Amino acid sequence: MSAATVTRDDVIRANIEVHTRMASTYQSNEPHFRPENRATVRGVLAALAARAGGGRLLDVGCGTGFVIDLARDLFERIDGVDVTPAMLERVDLTGGHVRVHEARAEALPFDDATFDMASSYAFMHHVTDHVEILREVRRVLRPGGLFYVDLEPNKLFWAAMNGLELRGGAYSDIVEREIQSVLHTDDAVEGEFGISAQTFRDAEPIKSVLGGFDPDEFAADARGVGFAAVEVTPQWYLGQGAILHGQSEADAATIESYLRRALPATAHLFKYLRFVCVA
Repeated sequence: MSAATVTRDDVIRANIEVHTRMASTYQSNEPHFRPENRATVRGVLAALAARAGGGRLLDVGCGTGFVIDLARDLFERIDGVDVTPAMLERVDLTGGHVRVHEARAEALPFDDATFDMASSYAFMHHVTDHVEILREVRRVLRPGGLFYVDLEPNKLFWAAMNGLELRGGAYSDIVEREIQSVLHTDDAVEGEFGISAQTFRDAEPIKSVLGGFDPDEFAADARGVGFAAVEVTPQWYLGQGAILHGQSEADAATIESYLRRALPATAHLFKYLRFVCVA
């Protein structure tokens, strides 16, 4: 299913506007740049790089280089692709093996079977049709290559938060914070950056139109374009940040372990999804 209530060009224009305005503060403001998340993603990238055999990495929707910075010593060459020049200008190109390309993810400027691994962090919900991206990434991956997709909105969680807001009532600070994050980030961005709430919503059609990704449907879409297998891992349970920073890392890990043992009954309590697609 696509999120084509606005055109692809409209979505791309909205993303360029949003991320041009955010570029200068992106690495200091975005939560995924926090040390604890960087350590988690670094661990995932290291494990996947070992599976893929190093070689060549493509980072789709690379932004200012979040994945590139964490993976630069894990691959012989890294290529980053994004549509926003202001973001690409901030990518660290030191080392001589990192290159960036201003290009659309639907039309990657690379030959078939070029890469050993591809990554996409917090990007796939910014497009009108994620299946096009899956198909194009599959084209440029070698047989057996990996596509790592992370920090994508879990439709089950988004629906749960929407249901709570519609029901109304007084909730704990943890629940209220999640409701605001899921349903009202557009208003916060408008106040902070002067970006209209509608433009921000246009830049995230998978969130604003579809309410996130259904994990089973995304996996089926990936298999439908030729990926042989898809590994799905839910990430960041409700209130995990509050427990991590307000109590302890050990408490957060204990709760996470329990919620994972209780899957799939607890799937709606995890905010984001991680996928590893095997070509």
